Amino acid sequence: MKGEFCRVLTPDGIELQGFFVTPSGGVSEITVLHIHGLAGNFYENRFIDYIAEALSKIHINFLTFNNRGHDYIADFLYQEKDTGKITYKQIGAAFETFRECVLDIKAWIEFLKSRGSNKIIIQGHSHGAIKAVYYLSETQDSQVIGLILLSPSDDLGLQRSDLGEKFNEALEVAKKLVSEGREKELMPKEYFVYPISAKTYLDSFERGSPLGIFNLSRTDREEFPELQKIKVPVLVIIGTVEEAFLGEPQQFLSDLESLFKNTESFTGYVIEGAPHNYLGHEEKISEKIGQWVANCIKRKMKL
Repeated sequence: MKGEFCRVLTPDGIELQGFFVTPSGGVSEITVLHIHGLAGNFYENRFIDYIAEALSKIHINFLTFNNRGHDYIADFLYQEKDTGKITYKQIGAAFETFRECVLDIKAWIEFLKSRGSNKIIIQGHSHGAIKAVYYLSETQDSQVIGLILLSPSDDLGLQRSDLGEKFNEALEVAKKLVSEGREKELMPKEYFVYPISAKTYLDSFERGSPLGIFNLSRTDREEFPELQKIKVPVLVIIGTVEEAFLGEPQQFLSDLESLFKNTESFTGYVIEGAPHNYLGHEEKISEKIGQWVANCIKRKMKL
């Protein structure tokens, strides 16, 4: 297999970086596009290496990339649309607006099209799984032929569980800061242990936020329209150690399957003993993904 470092410019002028892995026989028309989790990056998790290799063996490309939520605070090259002037924007997980993930994913899909790969399987890990579902539910992108969700996170449920009675108090603090023009000010750590601006906190945890896509604990919603919009085959893999949702893994998986009402097919695996980042279980997860992708492609070819 061959690896290539690459860059793209999003529709709103943000430069992102990624790593494009192609099989030894040349670029495939099919690519698995990986979206990292909250404050992650395109290279952090070891399972990335294993998945890239497993896909290369079945002649499938793999692209892993930084989105605008990489790391907690990050400086991005920014190109102004009208003048072409290049400056910097400070974003990262602390300052991102969730819905802008659509712009990031679109930019990389356009990159893949330019390389001759126009059939995409979107893969999201943790917070990235929320972005994967949100992108597809919003765009209904016909180039996307499959969806892989690795340890999807119930961000809303976890935050409400962590804060208890202080959850609503935190929202009021965020609203006050935003109303006072202090939207970039970081929230007190008693409400969120990692850096997060008032604006992003409100964007993330206010009722109706897309971060409730996997709120299967139903702390903040009862309806899941985004999941019902998904029609392509879906693969979900979760572990059993320190996962990012409330409740038992098998029950979470079963509930999730029941909500993907219109998908062509649903496949789910619980990997016993695997943590949220699959450390020590990389071979198992890459094996499952490789097998599912191969079967998914076979079914598509028969249609």
